[in-house]
Amino acid sequence: MTEELPLVTACMLIKNRIWSLKAVLNALEDIHYPKRKLKLVFVDDFSDDGSYEFLTEWSRARSMNFYNIEIIRARTNIPQARNLCIDHTEGEYLLFWDSDVIPPPELLLEMVNLMKKDKHVGIIGSDYIYDPSLKVKYAPMMSKETYAVYMGFTLIQKDVFKIAGKFNELLTVGEDTEFCIRVKERSKYTIYWAPKPVLHLKRLIDVTKPGILRDWLRYNLTVRAKEYYSSWKSLPRFLKLRIVYWILWPWTLMLLAYTLMLGNIIIILFLLLYILASAYLVIRQRGVTRGIELWIKSNVLTGLALSYGILIEVVKNFAKRKHITSARSY
Repeated sequence: MTEELPLVTACMLIKNRIWSLKAVLNALEDIHYPKRKLKLVFVDDFSDDGSYEFLTEWSRARSMNFYNIEIIRARTNIPQARNLCIDHTEGEYLLFWDSDVIPPPELLLEMVNLMKKDKHVGIIGSDYIYDPSLKVKYAPMMSKETYAVYMGFTLIQKDVFKIAGKFNELLTVGEDTEFCIRVKERSKYTIYWAPKPVLHLKRLIDVTKPGILRDWLRYNLTVRAKEYYSSWKSLPRFLKLRIVYWILWPWTLMLLAYTLMLGNIIIILFLLLYILASAYLVIRQRGVTRGIELWIKSNVLTGLALSYGILIEVVKNFAKRKHITSARSY
């Protein structure tokens, strides 16, 4: 049975994770998959909290247990580190395993068996659960086809990268969603939520820090918008359409308010359909009650901040080019 299992490269990105690393490495040792069938690749972004030293000592003590262990130190953002993992992958599958995630011991074996059974499944990703003490309201998705998954504990067929390419290194956030959508657009591979969720380790300060939503929206309006603007030509069609959709969304909402006064039912229904279209995928995945809540709190606010941030970048760069052209004409 063991001989039939494929070699899996498990890759973990690390940046100052000493607070979670010991528990995650213990979970790695307890996993129900033959250690000789696991190649481990760690990419450390020059941690300064002792993570690198702890990992080095751990790997020396266990190097004979696994197929191979590689530790790479490199100044990278997340997609750059993921691409390093792809470059060092051996075997049929690459497993992205975040350094703050603890999976059920049997989950990797279940995911590999699912992919072996159905070659059309290109990506299987686990949704999250949280420690009850954090009081995070979140219902994980399981065993369901989707258009994108997180990369916290995600198994990917190596051939997927040959068709869809690597991760977009200009995107410091959301590189996992962009990659999954690109896979859907460029290939016939399907993407599934894993049959079980994984424990996403969080410190209390991570979920209770004041201004989390405000900082996230500001980040989308500024930094993330610049990244999307720089990546525009290579973005999947679906993401481009979403940007245009959210730019038009508030204007459609105002037009709906005006149309309600006129009482034209056909136009009202058409505008409502447009406004609620973005809720469809969320409700389909999460159900009506939870889906609407997530749509309002996450999709609407984030979509507006990111899209109008990109529009601001377009206007700024257009004005800059016009100024340069005018200056050259004198």
